[in-house]
Amino acid sequence: MKHLLVRFVREDLGQDLIEYGLLAAVLGTVGVLAWDAVRTELGSKYVNWDTGVQDLWEPDDPLP
Repeated sequence: MKHLLVRFVREDLGQDLIEYGLLAAVLGTVGVLAWDAVRTELGSKYVNWDTGVQDLWEPDDPLP
């Protein structure tokens, strides 16, 4: 058991896998936060564009 514990502490064969996992977690978190900001900005741009387009339309006069 002592030999396994010493080998676990000294060897770093799985270290790169842990680093890749942490990197993926950080990138995923940043992606989620960035997507929320992008979604909000796109929504406001679309509403502004839609309002501008709707204001351009002029209905026909009703028939007498």
